[in-house]
Parts: sequence; structure tokens; C-alpha cells
Amino acid sequence: MHISTKTGYAVRALAELAAHGQDSPISVAQICERQTLPPKYIEQLFRKLKKKGIITSVHGAHGGYKLERPNKDISLKDIMTAVDENFNYTYCDTEKETLEYCCGDPCGFSIMWGEIKEHLDNYFSSITLDTILEKIEENA
Repeated sequence: MHISTKTGYAVRALAELAAHGQDSPISVAQICERQTLPPKYIEQLFRKLKKKGIITSVHGAHGGYKLERPNKDISLKDIMTAVDENFNYTYCDTEKETLEYCCGDPCGFSIMWGEIKEHLDNYFSSITLDTILEKIEENA
């Protein structure tokens, strides 16, 4: 399974927001400097994350971004689906009508892939920003 650059960058940027805390906003420039991320790319991702209610923007001289919800309520799955509009776990997640070599729906393969997708959904839903911060701190 391949985790996209969009997801990887979004997780790093959101982990920085989470580590910064909820009290005051932080700018994209600060996030990108600390995480060595491309600012224009992060701005694009932040528009998507804001639209999905994961972050909020604060305007003004000391503005920036903050998390919209507590760390424990933002899962890796939330992040992945917010930034990856074409996110599919498996081959069978795509539109069946467009698959040239689909062997039918449902078939044994699609049932198996469906079960795998359900396990991955549960796993990615269980990983929160709190979990990610704990892993970062463990390895710092």
C-alpha cells in the first residue's frame, strides 16, 4: 500500500499544529520551516483540511491555523480522505464500470478486498493525532 505525498505532508503539518497546542494559531510559514515542507503545497492541503472541518484559520497579525477538534478526535483516516480526493485502498474501490478486466461484482476477489478495506478503515481510524504525537515523542 502506498501512502501519498499529500497524506504524508498533511500528517506532518497537522502533527506540528497539534504539538503547538490549541491556544494560539501558527502560520504556514512556521509549520513549513519546522517540518521542512513546501509552503504553497501545504496551503493547498490546508484549504482541503479546512473545508473538511479539521482545521480553522485565524485572521489578523497573529493569525494562522489551529485544529478545529481535539487531537484525539482527528484520525489518520480523516486526514487521508480530506486531502486525497481519489483515495482508494484497493483495485476494487474504483468504479467497476471503468475496469476493463473486472470479473464481476460481487466476486470472491471483491469480497476479499472489501474485508481488507474494512480492516484498513478500522486501523486508520484508530490512529489519531495523539497517537502520532506519542510515536514522535518516543523516537525523539
